[in-house]
Amino acid sequence: MTAPGTHDDSTTGAEGIAEVAVTLPVPGRYHYLVPSSLADRARVGARVLVKFGKQKVTGVVVPNTSKTPVGVKLVPLSDVLDVEPALSPELVDLCLWVADYYEAPPGEVMRAALPAGSGVGAKRVWSLTEAGERATSGGQGTALPPKQMVLLARLANAPMPAAGMSEAVRRNFVALKERGLVQEVEQRDAVRVRLKRERIVQMTEGVDLAKVRGQLSRAKKQLEALEALVEAGGMMSAAALNRLTPNVVPQLVKAGYVTVFEREMSLGAAPVADGMSVSVPPELTPEQVVAVDAITAAMKAETRKPFLLHGVTGSGKTEVYLRVIAETLAAGKRALVLVPEISLTPQLAARFRARFGDLVAILHSGLTEQARLGEWSRLHRGEATIVVGARSAVFAPMTNIGVIVVDEEHDGSFKQDEGVRYHGRDVALVRAQRAGAVCVLGSATPSLETYAHAQRGNYVHLKLTVRPTARPMPSVEIIDLRTHLPDGDAFLSSPLRNAIGETITAGDQVILFLNRRGFSTFVLCRGCGHAFRCPHCSVSLTYHRHTDRLSCHYCGYHQRIPDVCPSCGGKDTIVRKGLGTEKVTEAVAAEFPKARVARLDRDVASGAKIEAVLSRVGRREIDILVGTQMVTKGHDFPGVTLVGVLCADTGLNIPDFRASERTFQLLAQVAGRAGRGDKPGRVLVQTYRPTTPAVTCAAAHDYESFFNAESATREELLYPPHGRLIAVRIDGPDASEVASLAERLAQIAEAVAKRPENAGQVEIRGPVAAPLEKLRNRTRWQIWLRSSDRAALRRVARALTLVEVPSRMRVGLDVDPISAL
Repeated sequence: MTAPGTHDDSTTGAEGIAEVAVTLPVPGRYHYLVPSSLADRARVGARVLVKFGKQKVTGVVVPNTSKTPVGVKLVPLSDVLDVEPALSPELVDLCLWVADYYEAPPGEVMRAALPAGSGVGAKRVWSLTEAGERATSGGQGTALPPKQMVLLARLANAPMPAAGMSEAVRRNFVALKERGLVQEVEQRDAVRVRLKRERIVQMTEGVDLAKVRGQLSRAKKQLEALEALVEAGGMMSAAALNRLTPNVVPQLVKAGYVTVFEREMSLGAAPVADGMSVSVPPELTPEQVVAVDAITAAMKAETRKPFLLHGVTGSGKTEVYLRVIAETLAAGKRALVLVPEISLTPQLAARFRARFGDLVAILHSGLTEQARLGEWSRLHRGEATIVVGARSAVFAPMTNIGVIVVDEEHDGSFKQDEGVRYHGRDVALVRAQRAGAVCVLGSATPSLETYAHAQRGNYVHLKLTVRPTARPMPSVEIIDLRTHLPDGDAFLSSPLRNAIGETITAGDQVILFLNRRGFSTFVLCRGCGHAFRCPHCSVSLTYHRHTDRLSCHYCGYHQRIPDVCPSCGGKDTIVRKGLGTEKVTEAVAAEFPKARVARLDRDVASGAKIEAVLSRVGRREIDILVGTQMVTKGHDFPGVTLVGVLCADTGLNIPDFRASERTFQLLAQVAGRAGRGDKPGRVLVQTYRPTTPAVTCAAAHDYESFFNAESATREELLYPPHGRLIAVRIDGPDASEVASLAERLAQIAEAVAKRPENAGQVEIRGPVAAPLEKLRNRTRWQIWLRSSDRAALRRVARALTLVEVPSRMRVGLDVDPISAL
């Protein structure tokens, strides 16, 4: 085992020793002997099968950066699973950087970069020999002791794992083995998903068709096959060639004109949303021209700063991406585009396909594993030169990258919140730097960290301040709910209700935004005050009318509402309180009976269902769309002229230092859905806090003022972008044990922070119970490490990773956390 490091060798070293990152949540990397039979394939980036403890698991060969451990007997690699390495040396190097920066197991990062379902494991099992099969089928096992007869009968159905059995059972197996009836063998797990393989015919290097013509003057079929190969670029599938000229491949191989090999068959491009045809690129605005020219010029320069493309909603950032990518492809390079939750933005994927066709690969969790593997393979082989995907697409198997785009870079979904807690945007910046590529971060509401980098000159700041065709930004009106009291269920103030009526009468569309799903957000007994809460999590249960269930949005627990209160036994005392999108949708439909009302949240839409709802809005089959933040995700609906925010305060009450920033971003993004067509847009924001900067600045489309106010507040507390944070998250099944461990870790952190090399640069906050103290039956505590000195901060954090904790407890480091929950 060695300490993480980065090195760019492509061999395993002269000693015949490989360093491997196993795809398990364990720290460090491990050394294995390389048998001579595997030496040519055991290269950096190759998947290998290795023995790890009592099991065999998948690992990835990494650069051999440390000396062989002294006094440790190394075991050999069991197998190399790839003919060609699955990961390039550059991608392995990036994964090791991610593991080092985010204090994560390197093998876990490698697994994120590998294609879906590609892991292989192995275990020792007992199975029947041929003699054992004859004994069970012929009844010869009747002479055995009863317990051994039972074991043989069980093996006739399926092998049994050798691990975990009692000593008595093992002795019976050993006795059966001595009789030659059973054997202990290795059984590999079935690969969950794989692509079909096809035979490929390739012209032999150096074959000159002009010279061959004379030699094959009497073998017209062979000559036709060679001509077809040349026309296809020197390579085509054996099946396709046989359809043109049957039964000639063996003769061409024998003559040395071609070679034949196998490779995974392409599935073709993954599907995207319908309705986006190839169109002529629109004329650019002067600001777009400046942006495209600046980015393409940077591709040719030796120093490449990242770009912040700061454009108001509807200003044409996507068209800038498309033009830059076209220039990238013309230069013979490739492009990587990251978007938040791509399954929610099918229009974006469709625009890229409309412009670049099947050169675009789509990667996101909404695809089947088979489809994801197909897209991964197209990228790996170079058949696709553009990838559009969600967070994990930052590990796409691409080389020669010219540009990396991170659209809506502020979006929190770029941060992985469990396992390897990496931030896709920040990994994209590092990958671009290492690949010599340009990185473009686009947003109408940049994160405070990104905007601060632009102010300091670390990023080039490009602005798009106007919408194409001179469409104005929508007018925004703040409605004080203390003055204009909303009604009960639809939660509409009189100004918003009147505006909806006017919009529907004019034949236009409305979006109503409320970031809470469900029918009632809490249920209680009015007799005794008993509240229905999740037994596994520290949250109230939400009532969903369409399922008639109380549900937990964190662990999935659900139950019916009882007829009587379980606390006081009261009848007819249980009431449903609070507001969710389900209740609002029903109430709005009753308020406007002639309008076609639909809902978009995770209760009613996922995958293809999301696209179906959005397509109906695009076709103007929906008059009023009620939704959660899913309706803010970059959708472009020309028919929407009114956006109503039912309660802007929902996110402001969350105990999180980013609550104000998220609220501003959501309000600005949802407001940007209005007025994207020929008619001007209008936005009405209902709030009980009409003077808070998150609301007033979003209403004024004034990012600069919000940044200044929020940045000043954060500077006092040394929060990003003025300081760095690491959250130490502790959880376990026993509340007292978790609290005790958190206290011990905090004491260790305090002691390390006081060491001379850290010079008191690290502030320790906590331990404290997490705002959501209990999730999925596990109690959660936190310790926050805060400093402006990154090196000192990491020294304190790493000291905590060395503390041994019980197996039932978990301690994780969240580097650069984006949430306090």
